[in-house]
Amino acid sequence: MTRRPSGYPVAVPFMVGLFLAGLASDASPASAAGSPGCGLPAAAFCETFESGPAPVAWRGRGGELDRRRFSASRYTQPLATTGDVPFWVRDAELGLMAGEPAECRAGLPTFLPVSDDTLICEPNAHIQTRHLVTATASQNYGVNSYRIRQPFDFAGRTGRLVFDLDLHSELLLGYSSVVISDDPAPTANWDLNGRGPNPRNGLLIVFVGFQRPQSQASVSVHEIQDYATIAVHEDLFNPPVDAARGRLNHIQISLSTDMIQIEASAPSTDGIQFPPPSASAAVTLSAPLPFDRGYVALLSHNHATWKYTQENYGTPHPLRSWNAYWDNIGFDGPVIAGTREYEVPDSNIAYEREESYLDANGQTVTLVQPGRTVGYLIPNDPTELSDPLTFTGVSLEGATRARLVLTGYYQNWNQGGLIGPDARLIYQINGFAPHERPFTDGERAMIANEAGQGGGVNHAIDLPLAELQEGNNVFRFSTRALASGYSNAVLNLDLLLDVDLGQLLVDSFE
Repeated sequence: MTRRPSGYPVAVPFMVGLFLAGLASDASPASAAGSPGCGLPAAAFCETFESGPAPVAWRGRGGELDRRRFSASRYTQPLATTGDVPFWVRDAELGLMAGEPAECRAGLPTFLPVSDDTLICEPNAHIQTRHLVTATASQNYGVNSYRIRQPFDFAGRTGRLVFDLDLHSELLLGYSSVVISDDPAPTANWDLNGRGPNPRNGLLIVFVGFQRPQSQASVSVHEIQDYATIAVHEDLFNPPVDAARGRLNHIQISLSTDMIQIEASAPSTDGIQFPPPSASAAVTLSAPLPFDRGYVALLSHNHATWKYTQENYGTPHPLRSWNAYWDNIGFDGPVIAGTREYEVPDSNIAYEREESYLDANGQTVTLVQPGRTVGYLIPNDPTELSDPLTFTGVSLEGATRARLVLTGYYQNWNQGGLIGPDARLIYQINGFAPHERPFTDGERAMIANEAGQGGGVNHAIDLPLAELQEGNNVFRFSTRALASGYSNAVLNLDLLLDVDLGQLLVDSFE
């Protein structure tokens, strides 16, 4: 049984604005040397989480993360708008897997809605500093993605990216990955079944042991160009690195435009001291990266915990979420200044589903599963536009370029996932004439050949600055020639402005 909320769908009236130092426009680059942090002598970005949860005023789609530093997104691929309920995410739950910390910190509810699935945790016996937990509750190839808003610049050099991560993975339950992409792709996703959506150009670095025991982890590197996978380098740690649930491994990635090296340590006993690297892999890329300044995203994947833990893993009931633990995330290079970012929050509409499972005695248990939506439905009609989605508090001072970043969902089930040449994404800005954007050959090929049931596309669309305005900016969406048995949708919307710092008297936050 499913239950639809009354009046669904409704656009959320409250929107979030952000003024952030970040990427400079090519016309006026501005950068400064980084400072020591996260074990790097010159860190362009370093987050240790020791300051605890971000103040409420600085939170956004990323739960307790500071939205000035992270853009968070969520996605699940197959049939994600069934019943016109876009991208429903069940509530998450912590502490049920053997070895997982019993709690993140005192006082948290048992069930975590999507707005609270990303938490800064207090120290515990095996991670003795504050750290991040990401609880990914989207089932069947779901992913939580956390893009660092500061760009990673490795032009003319080998850049270094470091982080601590619980590398324990389970092929059918969950695992983690890191994506480095040219565009600020909101859900640069990958799944073992190839569900997409890929970034436009980039590397997917996937930490999963494939057929190895849970106590061993390996890594794979996927090369992506024009949305297509051009090479896959699998199971690179040989021998694999040890992993233990609830304990952190230290990882270092060294990257240039033509090579990548990945090193990992065995698990730490306290999350502070780490053994020397015990696994290393180096790959010469089959084709040089077409960029040398990009974005880093941290991903936590839920393959299908609810499905596969019904009888096999000894948990008191099936797992609602795959929980990943992170700490000390940083990369080196210049600190790039000159971007403002603004975001639209998730739709966050409560919705319940009745589900059943078999308990340890083989008895059927039926319960009502709470959850919330994250996406927004859009019509497939060029004469009709969606409800408004608003970026608030936008400042255009010094702006030289504007991009709309979002995930579009176009299942097109009736056409076997194919996106035809007449298909268009339609978007309108502040009441101006709508724009009709065709799908590129690379996007259509990805949906047809790689994403399969996925239907998702990571868009980074250049906007006419003349149609933007100070303060609130209202966007509406629809599609043309994309009829399907499942509604189209948009989600994970960000507005990025490149700024000429020479035009500004002062750099500030909102």
